[in-house]
Amino acid sequence: MLNQQCRFRHAGIYKAFMFGNPSVIVTTPETCKRILNNDDAFKPGWPTSTMELIGKKSFVGISHEEHNRLRHLTAAPVNGYEALSVYTQYKEENMKSALEWANMEKLEFLTQFRKLTFMIIMYIFLNLESEHLMEALEKEYTVLNYGIRAMAINFPGFDYYKALKARKNLVGVLQSIVGKRRNQKKGYRLTKKKDMMDSLLDVENQNGRKLSDEEIIDVLIIYLNAGHESSDHAMM
Repeated sequence: MLNQQCRFRHAGIYKAFMFGNPSVIVTTPETCKRILNNDDAFKPGWPTSTMELIGKKSFVGISHEEHNRLRHLTAAPVNGYEALSVYTQYKEENMKSALEWANMEKLEFLTQFRKLTFMIIMYIFLNLESEHLMEALEKEYTVLNYGIRAMAINFPGFDYYKALKARKNLVGVLQSIVGKRRNQKKGYRLTKKKDMMDSLLDVENQNGRKLSDEEIIDVLIIYLNAGHESSDHAMM
């Protein structure tokens, strides 16, 4: 056992129990390179505990082929000059308003940036401008985000347990919005999409299959996770 531990340490490999499963943590560049270049032995993926929070129908819970297809279908409506130009004026106006800090005695940069980016994302995703609803959604998302980086202990008082409850609340709100949008679209087709939700409801693959409610919700959550935290830290 001692010799095995010495070999592991020499290779920069440490064994631990994380994310609800036995885990191996690799630290040296040489070992990382061997793993990242060996697609046959090492498949990309996420821990089951993470997929429970992000969503099994999002990019982290599906096959590589399905990942590419879904990414192409969902990114196209919100990327490029035409799509981004729709939101430019809204973003500019809110950036100016949110960054008026001269009269504030005390502020936390990251907190201010989080509020700003969340507000812009919610407008792009859901055309949402209700401050009350945005504050509630941001609170739930923050709890969810902490849980993604926490030990997978599903017991009251732990971040992962709180994150599972936060995801349930987020899904409930988003499911209600998806249902209302589907009812609004019955009987007619919008000539101009007003947000990402409209695009996701209309998008279909080469066989004519559209996204299910679960797929739409999981895509929104993972895009929120990918675009919110990274943007905040980059601006800070």
